[in-house]
Order: sequence, then C-alpha cells, then structure tokens
Amino acid sequence: MSDVDLRTEIEALRREIAALRAERTGTVKADEMQAEIAAESGIGNFMDQVHTLARELSAFADDTEQGVVNHPLTSVLGALVLGILIGRAIHR
Repeated sequence: MSDVDLRTEIEALRREIAALRAERTGTVKADEMQAEIAAESGIGNFMDQVHTLARELSAFADDTEQGVVNHPLTSVLGALVLGILIGRAIHR
C-alpha cells in the first residue's frame, strides 16, 4: 500500500470514530434526559402522596377533636387509662 492510501484509510477511520463518539454522546444524553424525567415524575408522585397524607392527618385530627368535644368524660378516662398503661410498661 502506498503512503497516500494509508493516510486516506486513517482519515476514514478517524471520521468513523468521531461519528461513533457523537452517536454515543447523543445516546448518553438521551438516557440522562429519560432519567431526569423519571426522577421529576417520582418527585411529583411523592409530593402528591405527602399532600394526601397531610389531608388525611388533618381530617383525623378534626375527627378526634370532634370526638373529644362530643364525649369529654370518656376522652379523659381513656387518656388516664392509657397513661397508666404506658407508665406501667415503661416502669418495668
């Protein structure tokens, strides 16, 4: 092979390598974008669950408060019994 043929072949290989690198970089960027979209979606779902939990806890607190208002004596006696049980469990 002549020197010109080798140089031409080397240049062709360099162009091919550059094209493969560019293609690989594009694939990596696409994968990164998909991962970022999935992470944002996961964060959005998590925040929705946190808001749902907050609403449910608020509703539970409201129900509990209404129960204490409607039955004050039962609530106080229940709290007393619960306190005695917890105190005995901790004391042992």
